Amino acid sequence: MNITRSAALSLLCFVLLLQPPARAQSAPVPDATPRLIGEVFANGRQLSYVSTLSDEIGSRLTGSAGARRAEEWAEGELKRLGLSNVRREPYRMSASWERGPTSAALLSEGIRRPLAVASYTWTPGTGGAVEGGVVDVGAGKPEDVRRAASQLKGRVALVVPEGADLGSVIYNFYRAPGLVRELKDAGALAVLIAADKPHSILYTAPVEFSATGRLAALPTLSLAREDVLLLRRLLSQNKGARLSLNVANRIGGAFEATNVVGEIKGGETPNEIVVVGAHLDSNDLGPGALDNAAGSAAVLETARAIKALGLRPRRTIRFVLFTGEEEGMVGSIAYVGRHRGELDATVAALVMDIGAGRPVGWFSMGRTDLDADVRALSAPLSQFGEFAIEHDAFAATDNAPFMAEGVPNLILIQDETPYFPVHHTIADTPDKIDARDFASSVAALAATAYSIADARQRFGRRLTPEEVKRMADETKVGDQWRAAGIWK
Repeated sequence: MNITRSAALSLLCFVLLLQPPARAQSAPVPDATPRLIGEVFANGRQLSYVSTLSDEIGSRLTGSAGARRAEEWAEGELKRLGLSNVRREPYRMSASWERGPTSAALLSEGIRRPLAVASYTWTPGTGGAVEGGVVDVGAGKPEDVRRAASQLKGRVALVVPEGADLGSVIYNFYRAPGLVRELKDAGALAVLIAADKPHSILYTAPVEFSATGRLAALPTLSLAREDVLLLRRLLSQNKGARLSLNVANRIGGAFEATNVVGEIKGGETPNEIVVVGAHLDSNDLGPGALDNAAGSAAVLETARAIKALGLRPRRTIRFVLFTGEEEGMVGSIAYVGRHRGELDATVAALVMDIGAGRPVGWFSMGRTDLDADVRALSAPLSQFGEFAIEHDAFAATDNAPFMAEGVPNLILIQDETPYFPVHHTIADTPDKIDARDFASSVAALAATAYSIADARQRFGRRLTPEEVKRMADETKVGDQWRAAGIWK
């Protein structure tokens, strides 16, 4: 997918014409904002970056050959763009994982057919073929497991999570480790989790958080929606459903992964830092175009556009491409640990991780005190539509370790329409990207990051440990931090 130069220039003219006059704004338009928007739309390389990461390198599961290629490529690109202090910062993962052959077959009386399955990542194999009847455990909530526990010994648990919006995805993500451990304790052989995608598209994700050093308690597989419905029909007709499973995943030893870092040094207060980040890694069923080559491309394009325009902000902008995000924000946890001495000087952390859809606002992670500043930053972006402020606090991407340390942090809210249907699947490919919507989000990220870095007054403040604890208790995000190993 590409955009011609003439089309880009026409689009640029359209964007600049839509720029409202300064007197209509709630805050003065920083001089850099229209220039950055124009540079992204006219000369932006974000689509090229996505193509390199998803088409050429492909899936980038942390610890895989693809992930190492992406780390090396990103380091080289930051150097090529002329950033300073470009480096790869290592951290340790407790175990490596590689997908092996996986098969499942229905063996019910009179019915013999294969089922469409894919292993979740960082889950063990079955140690050869195993057989067992299917027990429907509903949505997999604690009360569902208790209700089915007496039937699970020597059988395969079928779980059909509820909901497909962001809140449901986060709940199911944090529920998975306890769910699988509970099913093992009840004697289950393996777990089948219904994919929420159409047309037999399978899903994957880790079950446990790798920062905690654990593998999943049981072989855990994604089962195609159509096959889920088949099993439920058989069970509802009291015909029973017996399965054969064979999963041969390969588990390896500890290894070193790296975050990729580069900087544009500030001109007046270079010791103050604005972090602009996204995760470079992906899951391994697909090439991870929306999750999260798009965010990584936005970070790289932000750096490119600022350098191309010869801009130098007052504060340092530090660009960070994290790895290990899909395993529970392992790379960003490592970053915060390594840079703990700089957190007082870290003015803000901005993260992009909801695909390539158009921008619609900012998650401020429970920080109502930032509302006035966020509104002022969003006012010059009004040609992209109204920017909302959402105060929900959750730990689902690389802002979470910064949030737990009280650092002001924002996640760009984007139109989720193209994102969740292909999230963590083989269908997460560049053709899902609308060039204009993507450019709008990249421009919003670039302009906001630069404005925070160049503002005379500091953006927000770092919360005290007591304030962080109070916010964590009020929003319940502290439970997520503990589960992911962000809080001990």
